[in-house]
Amino acid sequence: MEHRTTTPDTAALAGWLHSWVTEEGAINGFHNHSVWGTNPASFVDFTSGHTTFAGPAVGAYAQALARQPDERGVGLLRRLLRYQAAATQPDGQYRHIGFQVGESATTGLIHNAVGSLGMLLALRHAGHLLPADEVAAVLAAVRRNLDACEIYGGGRPGEDGTCNQEYARVWVKQLYTELSDDRTYAGEIPEDLAELVRLFHHRGVPDADSAGTFRTVRDRAEGGILEPAEYYGLMIVPLVLGYRAQGDPELLAEARRLCRHVARSAWTDETGAVRYHRYWYVKGERALKTDTPMLIAGMGLTLYGIHEVLAEGPDAELEAFTDACLATYAGYQTPAGYFASASGWHNEADIAPSTAWHAHDLLFLMAELGPGGGFWDRVLAPRERQSVLVSDRAFWAESGVHWCVRSPLTAGDLHLYGRKDRAVFAREFFAWTDREPLPEELRYPDVPEFFVSGEGIHRVDGGEAPTDITTVGPLPYRGRL
Repeated sequence: MEHRTTTPDTAALAGWLHSWVTEEGAINGFHNHSVWGTNPASFVDFTSGHTTFAGPAVGAYAQALARQPDERGVGLLRRLLRYQAAATQPDGQYRHIGFQVGESATTGLIHNAVGSLGMLLALRHAGHLLPADEVAAVLAAVRRNLDACEIYGGGRPGEDGTCNQEYARVWVKQLYTELSDDRTYAGEIPEDLAELVRLFHHRGVPDADSAGTFRTVRDRAEGGILEPAEYYGLMIVPLVLGYRAQGDPELLAEARRLCRHVARSAWTDETGAVRYHRYWYVKGERALKTDTPMLIAGMGLTLYGIHEVLAEGPDAELEAFTDACLATYAGYQTPAGYFASASGWHNEADIAPSTAWHAHDLLFLMAELGPGGGFWDRVLAPRERQSVLVSDRAFWAESGVHWCVRSPLTAGDLHLYGRKDRAVFAREFFAWTDREPLPEELRYPDVPEFFVSGEGIHRVDGGEAPTDITTVGPLPYRGRL
């Protein structure tokens, strides 16, 4: 993909995300996890409905609304909050927390926490624009969910927890305590932060001024990975909030060390874009880094954390890193607003855009760049052009409510079809199998088709819909044959 600008289009991204929001307030999407390389289809689960992992979009829309009040935006925000607050399981955990494994998973701390974070950030930015009873309903839903999540470690960090998940719960406690009159967690938060630093933090990677966090205590004891780069915002922000509440400068210093871990572990890809590293493996005195395959969409929570650190004082290195990542977003953004998901997988993980990861990006971009002029008009405008993102092994296409993940001819067997307004998608099987045919409502009209040769990527269908075609990966697009 060619790099033409250094600043991404926040409103275009917000508009693309809005195209997945249902009338009920669910945020649907193809739940591609471009760090682990999985999606619901790979788990034989064909869910494309709401995911709590897209919760940060709710906070991002609220921040836009606070800066540009709009009745349509208020209606959208109330819809999003009502849906998330009410979408609960009988045990009090939220529904739709499986993300890349779809509805196959019904438990998990991180996906509960991120759902709450989206709602709490929304109240923080735009609670004054909402009816008092709806604000109270959100706070009550968060409290019920915190109670339900006590099944994970009794509600406190411990040796059996996962670093980013435990930090995310503390972040929820911090925002809930700030926004409510409930003081249940006020005394726990400083203790939780101290325990998290003790259990998981590791100085010296990649240098003495940096610190990473082991994913689990077992990783520290036996050798294992430090958290992948895209999760560090979940650790950084609670440390900054703790610093603001407690006045302990060491909390801010540790947050800054985490930022340096990510910034100093970054690499530059073949297009000249600065990219997050994947993660480090640490055992004893050995530390080994892997860079790729790695996401592009999904850098947002860590950049949001860096944004919060920079709010406490200038830092030339972190400011330069932020600018470089903004240029990466811009270079990998499609005309439709979404970003290429990743590179290095050479399969659907590179091209299929997940609304959840993009929600994390929108949270950061809204904080860093703001909504821009005419935001709500742009977000709510009809999306009239077909968008295609194609690589050497797979392509994503969307037109109106239809989307698909396909393989170029001779390059694979991806035949996934769905609709943005449906919670389930399907795989089309070859005609010579005994499987049921693809439901007609999911059939993509005039679906694009591509052939990959040694010279590049060629379009071979006869479709005439106005189309934007963007490529990612090593081969160029050569036009129609």
